[in-house]
Amino acid sequence: MSQSPPSTLGKYQIIREIARSNDIVYEAYDPLMHRRVAVKELAMPTGITDVQKEERLKRFHREARAAGSLTHPNIMTVFEVGEEAGRHFIAMEYLDGHNLRNEVDTKGSLPPDRAAEITLEVLKGLEYSHANGVIHRDIKPENVQILSDGRIKLTDFGIARLTFEPNLTMDGQVFGTPSYMSPEQVVGRDIDARSDLFSAGVLLYEMIAGRKPFTGDSVVSLTYAIVNHDPAIDPQIPHRYWQVIQQALEKSPPMRYAGAAEMIQALTACRDASYGVVIDPMLPPVRAPYLGVPPGGAVSAPPSPWGAPPAQGTPPAFPVPGAPYNPYQTGPVPPGASVPPIYYPPPPRKPLLKPETRQFIGRLMMAFVILGSLFALITVGIDSLSTAFERTRAQGQEDGLLREVREIDPNQPIEARISEAEARYRQLKTPEARREGGRMLAALMEIKGKEHLAEGQETLAEETFLRALEFDPNSPALHSDLGDLYQRIALRKSEPFARLELWASAAQAWTRAAEASPAGEARKQYALAAAEAYYNEAVLRLQAGERLGDVRDLLYEAQRHAPSDSQVARTVEELLRRLRE
Repeated sequence: MSQSPPSTLGKYQIIREIARSNDIVYEAYDPLMHRRVAVKELAMPTGITDVQKEERLKRFHREARAAGSLTHPNIMTVFEVGEEAGRHFIAMEYLDGHNLRNEVDTKGSLPPDRAAEITLEVLKGLEYSHANGVIHRDIKPENVQILSDGRIKLTDFGIARLTFEPNLTMDGQVFGTPSYMSPEQVVGRDIDARSDLFSAGVLLYEMIAGRKPFTGDSVVSLTYAIVNHDPAIDPQIPHRYWQVIQQALEKSPPMRYAGAAEMIQALTACRDASYGVVIDPMLPPVRAPYLGVPPGGAVSAPPSPWGAPPAQGTPPAFPVPGAPYNPYQTGPVPPGASVPPIYYPPPPRKPLLKPETRQFIGRLMMAFVILGSLFALITVGIDSLSTAFERTRAQGQEDGLLREVREIDPNQPIEARISEAEARYRQLKTPEARREGGRMLAALMEIKGKEHLAEGQETLAEETFLRALEFDPNSPALHSDLGDLYQRIALRKSEPFARLELWASAAQAWTRAAEASPAGEARKQYALAAAEAYYNEAVLRLQAGERLGDVRDLLYEAQRHAPSDSQVARTVEELLRRLRE
């Protein structure tokens, strides 16, 4: 394919190339509708097989169906999918502005309420998408476009899952951007709409904190953190937003929000709390003016029935006989003046209890408190003794069960030994005893897995090794067994994609074996095997025409694991040098 853009593609006049990754995106003009559009052309790398071409074409058409079936203000609009002279393309809405990745990289972090507004717009698009059977599977800042007028658009449905169509992804295959993938996405399990909500939670965390919630120095350590670690609380994230993020990033999908609508409701409540108005209860009430004030007149107090007090320095005047008594006057009351009755307040109410009674009740309550405290201490002491006795008894029972597992007759068939050890394991209660019992049970299962391997039953061997890891997840030997198994199958397979996946699985297995192994010769051997597997995976991805950045990442992983004086290290360095040229 020529590196220069074509002049036309279908009815669209190509203006310029604006992006190139797995596919090529052009800015173009639609002469019939008189509008600017974006045209994405399917790129076929040289050297790929017919099967690989068919797979890429299926995914390209699925992207068109996924986005083309959605019409929503927060989702990029698809106008047409077509083909011209073997060139497949999708015509879609042209989006100006910049993506969220540019916004975060430029500003470092966003104000919490601004981050909430963007996330709400993304969630509105996801709510509509999920209701129409489309799961995006790749929510990340690069796929959120901020238009010049402030609108938010969700883009790139290239790996979307259509729930109403058969899945193109095989069980165990992983698609997405690692930093934003849900735990179920990382391990290759079936996903639903709640996986997109996990990614939206990662998005909200990164916008406010200015960093991703899950990090690692390799893809393996990053995905391990996603599956096993909780994100650290960042001081820049307000508590009300942290509660929303925490539920969105739950490892188990049922613990997250049931859908985008529920997360929208929770996030909207957090955002609205920022705009709330608090009324100070200490402010004085607003007093209404006196009634009867003429327009423009002065407000004055109502007249006193006793008359106004005399001005300062003016002697009081006695009223005429028969006039009401003025309290401001001095001297004797003139004859015939009416004197209002004098008001005497009622005597103070007697206390309900005498001081002696209150003192008695206080002493009685103090006695009850002291007796209650003594009773509580006695109860706690008895409970502690009972718990200690029960713990000692349980410890004796579990020691007996572990001793029975160690003393299982080695002459029995391995299936009988596993069954007997598993029955004892189910009776163990304390974490320490279950870890010890799990190690012994896993060791027996490893023997059975190797027997399957010797008989050529590779699928049964893999299932047995994986089941053994459920009981002893930190066993270097079991991870190494899996690495050996995947390498054996990879060397025998001829189909490139199958070999690539097997080498990737082998690299992860040996990496875990090296991480779980103490320092020593065994750890060096596991690391060397991991480096070889990463190198083989990188070579296959290079041959498949995948992005050079992904290939370099794998080579850097191989370089990190390989001893500096090994042949693998020299081979990796040579390939990196060639890629830099």
